[in-house]
Amino acid sequence: MHNAITDDLEALLEALPPSIHEAVDRLENRGELLEIVMDLGRLPEARFPDGEVILSDQPITYADLEYVVERIGEFGDDNRAGIERTLHRISALRNRKGRVVGLTCRIGRAVLGSIALIRDIVEQGQSILILGRPGVGKTTLLREIARVLADEANKRVVVVDTSNEIAGDGDIPHPGIGRARRMQVAHTSMQHAVMIEAVENHMPQVIVIDEIGTELEAQAARTIAERGVQLIATAHGNSLSNLLVNPTLSDLVGGIQTVTLGDEEARRRHTQKSILERKAPPTFDVVVEQQSWQELIVHRDVAETVDNLLRGQPVIAEVRTRDEETGRVSVRRVTIGGMELPAWGGGSGSLAGRQGGYLPFERSAGGWNNLRQIGQATWRDVATADSLRRNGQSLLPALAPSGLAANLRRSPSGLMTLSNTAPALTSEEILATEEEAQRAVAPSPPQPIRIYPFGVNRDRLEQAARQLGVPVIITKNEHEANAVITLKNYYRRQPERLQQAADHQKTIIILKNNTVAQMQHALARIFALPEEEDDEGGSGSSGSLTGLAQDEETRRALLEAEDAIHRLLNNGLTAAELAPANAYVRRLQHQLASRYNLFSRSRGKEPNRRVKIFRS
Repeated sequence: MHNAITDDLEALLEALPPSIHEAVDRLENRGELLEIVMDLGRLPEARFPDGEVILSDQPITYADLEYVVERIGEFGDDNRAGIERTLHRISALRNRKGRVVGLTCRIGRAVLGSIALIRDIVEQGQSILILGRPGVGKTTLLREIARVLADEANKRVVVVDTSNEIAGDGDIPHPGIGRARRMQVAHTSMQHAVMIEAVENHMPQVIVIDEIGTELEAQAARTIAERGVQLIATAHGNSLSNLLVNPTLSDLVGGIQTVTLGDEEARRRHTQKSILERKAPPTFDVVVEQQSWQELIVHRDVAETVDNLLRGQPVIAEVRTRDEETGRVSVRRVTIGGMELPAWGGGSGSLAGRQGGYLPFERSAGGWNNLRQIGQATWRDVATADSLRRNGQSLLPALAPSGLAANLRRSPSGLMTLSNTAPALTSEEILATEEEAQRAVAPSPPQPIRIYPFGVNRDRLEQAARQLGVPVIITKNEHEANAVITLKNYYRRQPERLQQAADHQKTIIILKNNTVAQMQHALARIFALPEEEDDEGGSGSSGSLTGLAQDEETRRALLEAEDAIHRLLNNGLTAAELAPANAYVRRLQHQLASRYNLFSRSRGKEPNRRVKIFRS
């Protein structure tokens, strides 16, 4: 199944000098032609996706350039012109006196059917921002979206066409936009004003804009979105992370601001006091990164994606591909690693390091294809203290009373990235293969750690380890232990036993209080478990999910939570109640619900306390 393509190529060729016209006619792959470049004193060339072809052995002269200029429309203040009722764009290069010394003739095409990859999102009425490198097909996709919404969805669509690139040159729009209306922009600097005028004067349900590039246009886009109008636009930038660090356009996805936290809040989040946060709700609900005509990356929830990027956490995205022969669209969910951002107003460096969080996605021995599509992580290998000491290393540094480890050594973690070798799954196949993928991943359990409690309640330590489900062996003397756990007051006095443990390079874990919560916090840091302040923390960190289950009982509980979530999302249920579980499992279930944007609460009393999940 091929897309129907309309390019009106002959209309452009008739405006070219005869020698160049004849040279293009002789090309066998004219359908893939992107641009024809004519620079004064140089040989004319035709550009294709895979390279360039020289069209003539005679250099371009002023007469050749004037031949073209006389047969096309007038140039605007952006040095762009067109041919009436076609989609071609001719851009001029000028010398200091204003004379044309070069032309770039880009072939414009209306590709019917190019909307297939995101048709479901467009028809849901969400505002969509399309990103991609120049020439990848953003404007072509934009034009087809306008046609489908106007002709097939019967919506009132207004196209703000600054350079006449969407609907072509001339006063009569190109049929490629269907019944959508077109507003031309006299000067490029006035695009933001025409955007607002379109909303105020013509009652559109949808506004289509190409190339949002200034702060005023970004502000106008926010104004339009706040008035309840669906906004479809393109912007400069290859990806969402690129756009986020663009100070002019970052407001389209919520913007970035530096926030100074109080001491208590910084301790609770385990971060520095100055962090980066999203400044406002995003203007666009969905961001589409266009890789090619047949491949897109879709960020369904821009707010959540931006928040995770700023925290240095991996994000979930959809990779959508379309088979060029059959037209079949495949969807697979992938995990993309967190990014490094400049700390505006607060120094520089890696954001992930500033936030103090670890990156939970690691590569297993079988490669990325063994990992679950929704972002399942494998256990990080925890070596025993004896093997580490043989290499001259200690197992873990001393943990501070706040629970943070300033010099915590971690093995380098490789983030799950987009893989060209990963099999493409359709949206129906994803859910069907999750159970199979769950069985395919065989997480390696962490190695037991022998801990000697010095001044710490032994029963509470056993309870903390039991509730977290971590392999801790509590010894009766420090000589048999890999680590010593003690209280801050004892550590300050430096008793002889602690001095001996330090001399033998044993790990010393320092607690602020002799409570189960403090012990759980310390053990969670040692075993790299997901942490939250309590088991109600549905909005806490969602960077680690089901991949941290190390026993069959925990895995069954998380599979039960996933099944309940799928029933809520697909069967129209309003709430689902899970079986009773311990505090650690409930914490994982809350995080799983949060990943799917669902609310969750714990109900009942121990040992029958359980999680109930609600639709947002």
